[in-house]
Amino acid sequence: MITDVVVPRAEEIVDRIVALRPWLREHQALAEEERRIPQETIERLDAAGLFNISKPKRFGGADFTTRQMLDIYRSLGSGCGASSWVVWATAGGNLWSNAFDDAVVAPVYDWPWVGNRTFAVGGTSRHMSGTARKVDGGWIVTGVWPFATGSVHASHGYLAVFTDDTDDSKVGMVLIPKEQLVCRNDWDAMGFAATGSQTVATDGELFVPDERFGTPAQLAKRTAELTAEGLGPRRGGLPRSIVSSTGVALGMADQAVEVFLATIGRRSVPYSPYSRQVDAPVAHHILGAAAMQIRAAGRVADAAVAEFDRLDEDGHDPSAREIVQFHTDAAYVWDACASAIETLFRASGASAISKRMPLQLIARNCRAGSLHAANNVDTWLENLGRDLAGVVAGPSSMSVLERR
Repeated sequence: MITDVVVPRAEEIVDRIVALRPWLREHQALAEEERRIPQETIERLDAAGLFNISKPKRFGGADFTTRQMLDIYRSLGSGCGASSWVVWATAGGNLWSNAFDDAVVAPVYDWPWVGNRTFAVGGTSRHMSGTARKVDGGWIVTGVWPFATGSVHASHGYLAVFTDDTDDSKVGMVLIPKEQLVCRNDWDAMGFAATGSQTVATDGELFVPDERFGTPAQLAKRTAELTAEGLGPRRGGLPRSIVSSTGVALGMADQAVEVFLATIGRRSVPYSPYSRQVDAPVAHHILGAAAMQIRAAGRVADAAVAEFDRLDEDGHDPSAREIVQFHTDAAYVWDACASAIETLFRASGASAISKRMPLQLIARNCRAGSLHAANNVDTWLENLGRDLAGVVAGPSSMSVLERR
């Protein structure tokens, strides 16, 4: 285990991000064009310590609170939403490192590497996962995993597999070196195009030894043991990660407001008496409405992260009822930020549709994030309403990290 690494304070990392922000903004369009975060940007993020913020503590990672994680993602999202999304998403792989023996996981972390060490595709259904068949000494794995955010720059992947042809509760994760996978480079999306969230697949059947296979139950047990030893992650699992991801949305909203204000004094309003948009009362109203929507979203996120940190301090995991509320909080924040950015985009005139103007890119990225399965506001508002009404429904699909 690596226990003597000096980890920067969260405030230091935020300061480094602020210094890096001009670079990130300048290279947002290039990242989208290349459909991945450029290698030089990855190197700068790595040098700033961004890929250590969620690495397991026993391997030299930080131990930041939910508040600190959100602040980091928000600061990074204000520079480049796609970069912030990649840094956030790859934290999921690090969570799964808690499910395996240290002898298995240590090689992932104890050799030089620039960028994120792991990525994870949790899979809520069979079409997003692979299959695993038990054999002597391990498992025969086959599959295709879409939306593998972080796979471009990682060395290893955690991939969901179903182990029974008919029972969806029989599921696990396998740890596979990326060199053993086929990367299809097929990510071509209207938003978050720069995340490089390509499809990865096996090339036929792949043998994975037993020690590289884990189940959600093993993850929960091992995580509890590590937490008792003071070496585990903070409580909350995937819901905590989802709530902290709202920092990505809030950061993009912050940047959108800056972009709008940078041109309001020199943009005209055609077919109106206003030669400067800053003189138009309707522009004041639009800006105020968007700013308040972002502020309200931020307050929802603040309340959620405060509650997570309180639960962690008290040594409690969130209840099933609290998890529904946390998911809904996150979905609400993502939708509110996307809507506020779109309001500013619509008020920016026809010139805003030019690819050289950053507001259109920010709007597309934030809306794409809001459409992620974990952030779909309509799904979570229904789930919350059903829970409040006490209506019992059938079982719901969920990420491997939330299965028990």
